[in-house]
Amino acid sequence: LIKPNVAFDRGPQLGATTSPEVLTAVARLVKSAGAKRILVADNPINQPEACFAKSGVGAAAAAAGCEVILPTSNAFETLLVGRGKQHDGQLTGQPGEALDRWPLFHSPFKVATKVIGIAPCKDHNLCGASMTMKNWYGLLGGRRNQFHQDIHNIVSDFPLMIKPTLVVLDATRILMRNGPTGGSMADVKPGNTIVVGTDMVAIDSFGWTLFGRRGQPPEYLAKAKARGLGDTDWQSLIRTQV
Repeated sequence: LIKPNVAFDRGPQLGATTSPEVLTAVARLVKSAGAKRILVADNPINQPEACFAKSGVGAAAAAAGCEVILPTSNAFETLLVGRGKQHDGQLTGQPGEALDRWPLFHSPFKVATKVIGIAPCKDHNLCGASMTMKNWYGLLGGRRNQFHQDIHNIVSDFPLMIKPTLVVLDATRILMRNGPTGGSMADVKPGNTIVVGTDMVAIDSFGWTLFGRRGQPPEYLAKAKARGLGDTDWQSLIRTQV
């Protein structure tokens, strides 16, 4: 399952959605690695068919041999965020700070054995930046706009909600201002960068540096680190792997 950001009916050049070219490249790589079936799914804010068409993601997915899964009313199930149930019915695990029980776009996960998120690197007027962690907001159903008042706790809950096989930060172009929707080419700059890994907190901490901004990174990164859900010290991770 590939989960791009297709939230808005914007053209790909505006940087508000995942680049079709990046999705195509990832689809080709997973197919060459042996994937027999590739699903592409998101729950857009605007009308889903229009978003997949205008963003170019729908056509790119079809051309790469993927199946686009659009959200329908029966595609959602209530999720216990960060927790599971024992045989005696007792809950286990770490509960979310803001998310508890919430409907999730779950139907694609019933058949997927691997999950890859591909998120654009873009400005966000509520939480500073939308990157690989914020990308999972698109799986939420229900009246998810109510979470805007607690956006940093919500985003820091996402590593509890889902543990992806891999995440890809698409910074081939960066929406520098007026995110998350964008709308003007003046707000976009070339990024020429793609970051791939398994620690969403580390990847987004690096992604924040691509904006070249002064001040502290988004609060949700520090919150996630404090809860043991990732590492903001991306420099040490790179040194360790090298």
